[in-house]
Amino acid sequence: MTAPLAPFAAVESRLNASVLRRLANATATWQGGQPFGVIFDRSQLEGFMGDAVTGVSRAVSLCVANAPGIAEGSTALVLSGQPCEVTGPVVADASGWATFPIVFLN
Repeated sequence: MTAPLAPFAAVESRLNASVLRRLANATATWQGGQPFGVIFDRSQLEGFMGDAVTGVSRAVSLCVANAPGIAEGSTALVLSGQPCEVTGPVVADASGWATFPIVFLN
């Protein structure tokens, strides 16, 4: 039953590689391994007393195959040379991509 899905796995892999080439705006490493492209998003926090308190939300989107074992609380992710901690759940979608919040450790 999995044999017919094999061609789609190859297409999915090519699609993920294409997304990284086109949309990646940062480079990351996981546990000191090879660098890979990620999508880094930095946005203004919306919340209570938005006019009085400002804050920044940082999130990373990546293919979890590049960071096996990454989970909330992980500190082995380095984003563009800056170590960071994963501060939310890492739940991959059907394509193997996950988006999660981070904070920089420096």
